[in-house]
Parts: sequence; structure tokens; C-alpha cells
Amino acid sequence: MRNLVLFILKNIHWLLFSLLAFCSFYLLIYNNEFQRSKYLSAFQEMAGKVYMVSNSVESYMNLKTINSDLMQRIAVLEHEVRDYKKEVETLSELVYPMDARKHESVYLNAFDFIQAQVVNNQISRMGNNYITLNKGALAGLKEDMGVLSSNGIVGVVVNVSPHFARVIPILNPKYQPSCKIKGTDYFGTLSWDGKDSRYISLKEVPQHADFNIGDTIITSGFSTIFPEGVLVGTVEDTFKKKGDNYNSLKIRLFTNFSALSEVLIVTNAAKEEQLNIEKGENDE
Repeated sequence: MRNLVLFILKNIHWLLFSLLAFCSFYLLIYNNEFQRSKYLSAFQEMAGKVYMVSNSVESYMNLKTINSDLMQRIAVLEHEVRDYKKEVETLSELVYPMDARKHESVYLNAFDFIQAQVVNNQISRMGNNYITLNKGALAGLKEDMGVLSSNGIVGVVVNVSPHFARVIPILNPKYQPSCKIKGTDYFGTLSWDGKDSRYISLKEVPQHADFNIGDTIITSGFSTIFPEGVLVGTVEDTFKKKGDNYNSLKIRLFTNFSALSEVLIVTNAAKEEQLNIEKGENDE
């Protein structure tokens, strides 16, 4: 104890200088928007490089799980392709307006994808889960771009640096995308309770909505982030709070967040046009 006191007294000037420098830096960052944005960008860049190195071995070990997920996703897609082919054969016998087909084609063709790797993944912090990707602004990533796994929805990009991006996943109560029951127009919002990364809730589903255990939940398409039809999960249970006028569905997620390694970032070429027209409608 005596040696500690002597050390502090001997180096009191340096300790005081360090304390004042830290306080000055803290006030500079948190009281100035420009300096704060530069600090966050630089910190994101450095943290991303550290995460990328530490994650390389783990990514290699997860290759078996990734391949299994990809094969499962391919099987689901093949099944959907067969169903769509049957629908096309049925519709081909009916009169279908050419203008409607053209409009649908323009909407779907607006979406494209950029592949990226997960270099850091947090799934245990209630209310504060984030994912770091190894691509950023130089690869074309921007804020508010959707992120998918080989099996379904992951989250949305919230911050980018030149080489890295930060994603807020659906396993974060701050992000609640709109989703619906496949084959119906009944929709609600996803919300995670912070307990189990395998499950999420679809809330505010109307009481009169028709659904069954095992039904598939997909994105609603009510935003510029995800197109309609991105897989989310399947209904495992339903519950409702006393006095609530809506149902809540317990959803088992298709995406395995505990083994997430490869993702796709969704780009929307028609995003600005849609946002501009929606802004114009709101201003009227």
C-alpha cells in the first residue's frame, strides 16, 4: 500500500494530465456531431479488423453448418419453384393484363444482392445485439440496406465505414420489421424478448386472422429494405395478453444466428424513387 501511494505521488503530474486529456477527449466527441461521426467511423474500422482476424478460425469451423444451411435453403427454393410453375401454368390459361406484368417485373428487378462475411456476431446481449460485416462503403453498402442469411432475414445495416458495416439484427428489440403470414394479407411486427435466439414474436396480428401452427412467416414488403416474401420462420404457438385486441405468434426462426457466417446485403435500385413519391404524398 505504501509503495502504491509513493508511486501515485511520484507520478501525480502524469496521472492528472492523463485524466484531463481523457475528459477533454470525451467532451469533444460527445458535444460535437462531426467529431463524433469521425470517431465512430474510425472505431468501426479498427474494431472490424480485430473481429475479422479473430473470426477467421471460427468461420472455417462453421463451414459444415453453412453447407447444411445452404442445402436446406436450396431444397426450400426448389419446392417453391415447383409451386410457382404450377401457378404459372394455371394463370397462362387466363387473361392477365400486360401492364400488370410489366409493373411487377420492374419492382422485382430493382432488388440485387452483395455477398459479405460476418466478422463479429453478438446474440446474448438483451437489447444491444449487433453484427459486423467485412464489407462497407467501398463495396457499395449503405445504411438501411437489408441483410439476409441463406435461410432468411437477418437485419438491417445501420452504420458503414470504408471496409466494414454494422448491422442491427432482428434479435434486437430496437428493430421491428413488418412481416405477414404467407398466403394471406394479415401482418404484424417482429419483436424479440431477449431470451432465446431461435425464437421471435410476431405481434399485433388481428384476432380474426386465419393461421395455423406450422404456417410460414415472410416479410410484408411494406418498406424499401426488403422485398415481399423473404422467409422469417414458422408459427409454433400463439398467445395473447389479457385485454389485448391482437394475437401474438411465437415464431421459430429459419436463420441460425448462433452459426451465422455468410450473408447477403439487399440493394434496392428503386428505393429513392419510392421514398420520393411517398414523401410527396405525405406533404400533400
